Amino acid sequence: MSAIRDELARHIEQGVIPPFNYAYPSRSAYRPLDGAWNIKDIWDEDLKRHPVPELNLYLHVPFCRYKCGFCNLYTVISEDMDVYDAYMDALCTQIRDHSEIIQARRLRTIYIGGGTPSLLSPRHFEQLFATFDEVYPNWRSTVEEVAIEATPDSIVKEPDTLERLIAMGLTRANIGIQSLVPAEIREAGRGQANEKVIREAIEIIREKQLPNLSTDLIMGFAGQTPESWRHSVDELVALAPETISTYFLTVRPDAWFSKTGSYQYMWNPDLYERYDYANARFREAGYVQESNVRYKKLGRGGYQQKVLTFHGVPLLGLGAGARSYTSSVDYMVGNVKPSLGEVADYIKQARNHELTPQTGFVLDDEEIIRKRLVLDTFDLDLHELDRFGYQEKAHLFEPVLGAAEELGLLRRLPTDRVQLTADGFKYRDVLSWMFFSKNVIELDREYYERLHQQNKRAQKHMGGEPIRISGLKTAGA
Repeated sequence: MSAIRDELARHIEQGVIPPFNYAYPSRSAYRPLDGAWNIKDIWDEDLKRHPVPELNLYLHVPFCRYKCGFCNLYTVISEDMDVYDAYMDALCTQIRDHSEIIQARRLRTIYIGGGTPSLLSPRHFEQLFATFDEVYPNWRSTVEEVAIEATPDSIVKEPDTLERLIAMGLTRANIGIQSLVPAEIREAGRGQANEKVIREAIEIIREKQLPNLSTDLIMGFAGQTPESWRHSVDELVALAPETISTYFLTVRPDAWFSKTGSYQYMWNPDLYERYDYANARFREAGYVQESNVRYKKLGRGGYQQKVLTFHGVPLLGLGAGARSYTSSVDYMVGNVKPSLGEVADYIKQARNHELTPQTGFVLDDEEIIRKRLVLDTFDLDLHELDRFGYQEKAHLFEPVLGAAEELGLLRRLPTDRVQLTADGFKYRDVLSWMFFSKNVIELDREYYERLHQQNKRAQKHMGGEPIRISGLKTAGA
């Protein structure tokens, strides 16, 4: 245990900042499934593993007006309404094709993400919500959260869309702002969402009485200073959204920032001081911490789909680029590299009922345990993992839990429930990476190193051998 304790302590002392772990394994670990699994078998196997059948529903809309400099998500630039029409037809067809899977479970949350789904028109959402009514008629009674992702400029441009969405059942909007400092907003590539537009969007959201406004800030933009960070935090506290997320900037070789020369894959340990400032200010303002990145007004804010997914409730992802998380296979029906051509293929295959899992990761019992430990040590009853053989595999995990407890990152209750301490929240992603399997670490590193080798400008600025491109390890370690 001492070696693991020393390793964990060293990472903390060095101020290591690995990527935020919001899924395990990450999409970088996905590989072709070669027809070995079909959708029905995946979800039948998942149903066997869950004594209480529940479901999160995620719908991906990949379209954006512009690409942010830090973004490596599945997005494409398009404002073509004909494409939007065809895409929504395809998405609704895919929902109907999954009726049996959805109806076999209690639907807990619906999240429409992207991309920028708020670019769609009200008629698209009417079509989507009518499909919910058809497939799961009682969804408004069971669903605890209906959320959408939006940009400030899309809210300002089409405020009536938001009003109609609220009437249809919307409870939360995630409005990406990243900063309230003009130079940093421009650095992020979001000139259309300047500070004036951000404030106008929030004013519209308040006027429309949306129950839960969720916003975010990013630590680590080029040119950001401790003073400019404190300005953004203080201004956002004054705007008082129900939910706030703060992220350490992670640069990947498939994001524009990797080509600018202003960034490295290596992290900046000084950013933990910015975390401390934000944490203190939010707490003073009455927020409670829901995760290492997220704060909420008690009883009003939060991100229920993420909480439930971390707790092991499966997520059905539909749409081009969407991922599904189950206890048997995590998968996508397409590839991980977005393009308008692939979106067109998705539309065609959905219309023809031909969508099948293409890439993914097959989870054995050990990887299922690792998934819960990576995601859910905020508050986890280890007895929940016994059905996956935790006691027989405890030697793989207990040394890490013991080291975390010794270092004050984690407390263990007499009932064998583990909970992160305040320091545990702060260094949660460091601890989470300690639970990654060697296989997932190698797949992740192989994926990003290959992308780096294909990115000539990134090689020019960062060197031929990328340092710390994956998790806690250096290249070649």
